[in-house]
Amino acid sequence: MSILFFKPIPRPAIWGHTLVKDYFEYEDFPDGIGQSWSFSAQENASTICLSEPYLGKTLYDLWQNHQELFGHPGEEFPVIISLVAPEDDLSLQVHPDDEHAKKLGYASGKNEAWYFIEAKENANIVYGHLAKDEEDLRNYIKEDRWDDLIQYLDVHPGDFVYLPSGLLHALKKGSIVYEIQQATDITYRFYDYHRQDENGKERELHLEQAIDCLSYNPAAMKNNIHPVSTKRENCIETVFISNDSFTVTKLEVTGKCCYSAVNYQLATIVKGQGTVDGQTVKIGESFLIPVQTHVQLDGCMTIMMTTK
Repeated sequence: MSILFFKPIPRPAIWGHTLVKDYFEYEDFPDGIGQSWSFSAQENASTICLSEPYLGKTLYDLWQNHQELFGHPGEEFPVIISLVAPEDDLSLQVHPDDEHAKKLGYASGKNEAWYFIEAKENANIVYGHLAKDEEDLRNYIKEDRWDDLIQYLDVHPGDFVYLPSGLLHALKKGSIVYEIQQATDITYRFYDYHRQDENGKERELHLEQAIDCLSYNPAAMKNNIHPVSTKRENCIETVFISNDSFTVTKLEVTGKCCYSAVNYQLATIVKGQGTVDGQTVKIGESFLIPVQTHVQLDGCMTIMMTTK
């Protein structure tokens, strides 16, 4: 089977402007875009195939009706893949775990991960908090001691950060990331720095829902990632994580090489350019490698891939 290209979906955000458009060469994107969905099979927001014989069909349709491409019949599409480039700090957020999400009728909670394509010097993210329990947390909030509550993690280009459900987290301006998230598209806004709109109103928070989901486990606030790299001819393959939610792999291609996809792969070019099975690819482009497919790669490029 051949690779299938997909059209990205621009996602407006108050913290976006032109960085996604400029960095990933999405010339048809409007201004004000904070992220781009490379792969989504949300029923009302699904990426569209650009390749024959499925031209014009949505990823949702292919997952429902063409499981020969994926090899996972009877399952729900597991992830949303995004390219994110904030030009202002994001609000502090919490995602629900399986127990919370299932109460709302979703199949799973929302674990997430970020691969840092770019990060400015001395960059960091919000990653966890210092409250011992809910009572301690509410005292921090009551006293407006947000700076004392928040825990940070330094990040650099090439870093991979896992964000389990229940973790207080926030991406900050100046970083460009490849984002993987479980397809339960729920986010609870915990804190937004008291920012106000042009009418002097602060953004809506989901404080009680966020508190209900928040983890106090110190071990879950450590980015315990152990990448495994394998050198091949003209290619380094690095598996960052493989768990029940997703498996994320990076291919660094520096010439002609072959890649065999035992499982399907959702692939996005995050740096450089080259060819895949003779088809020209460049930064920002995304394609499905179907299950049990061998592809020939050539060029100088970094490809991020996700599967389950």
